Amino acid sequence: MTLTEKFAYWLSEGFRTATMAKKLNYEYCKAAPILEWLGNKWALVVLVKISESEPVRFNALYRNIPSVSEKVLAQVLKQLTNDGIIERTLFPDVPPRVEYTVTDFGKTLLPHVEALMNWGRENFDRIMDNRQHHQ
Repeated sequence: MTLTEKFAYWLSEGFRTATMAKKLNYEYCKAAPILEWLGNKWALVVLVKISESEPVRFNALYRNIPSVSEKVLAQVLKQLTNDGIIERTLFPDVPPRVEYTVTDFGKTLLPHVEALMNWGRENFDRIMDNRQHHQ
């Protein structure tokens, strides 16, 4: 099977289910979770924002990430929590208080996210020039 055929198979087999956490075929592609995070424009933004000012509460995140809706933010937080990248701590205060922190496991991902961000900054002008040229 050629690389193109493998990719086509992965796309056809991987995107069969409806929920975000089950979109990709995990048995076929072990990189599926990171591909889901990369495919979600908010997941890595949320992770970086939490790492910059942890612990952080939902409303603080919501205020500091322009254009994200409350619903999408809640979904991303749930996904990252379920994957073990961030931790959600509920305090028994009145009213209840929830804080998010990056787990030790999540901290192993941060250097790679920073490398991607640096690559993006270093190549931003070139990417924009390429887009302009191909319009």
